Amino acid sequence: MESYNTFKQEDNQLIHTRLLNAPRTLVWEVWTNPEHIKAWWGPDGFSLTTRSMTVSPGQTWEFVMHGWGKDWENKIEYIEVIEPALLSYKHTGENSEDYNFLVTITFEEMNGKTLLTMRSTFKSKEIIEELNRKVNAIEGGKQTLNRLEAYLKTS
Repeated sequence: MESYNTFKQEDNQLIHTRLLNAPRTLVWEVWTNPEHIKAWWGPDGFSLTTRSMTVSPGQTWEFVMHGWGKDWENKIEYIEVIEPALLSYKHTGENSEDYNFLVTITFEEMNGKTLLTMRSTFKSKEIIEELNRKVNAIEGGKQTLNRLEAYLKTS
């Protein structure tokens, strides 16, 4: 049987796949509503402050992640939004443009559950390796989805 809880790196992409025990509309809601996303976004031990969030093409989500004794400025610009099936966005931070990346998330209905696939595309494999060395990016992504999964159990 194929596993739906996987992570893999393909050259300059990180691909997380997770089968969530929640309906697609709920997963969409907790991913796109600032009142929900603040409860689970980010690696273990991080908290979140949303400055603004408008989930539609050309609009942004501006937020600060708090962790490791630092505030991390972030901005997401939504490219494509198809409720409740697809989010595509460009993620930027306070650092160099080299660290910006594109994310495409699909939310697929599977017998009352949601198959979530999150594909992050970076400028190069080397950028991923550098981010992983500096901020443990791969493990942080896994922890974020673990927190999402735990939050859905309480929603």
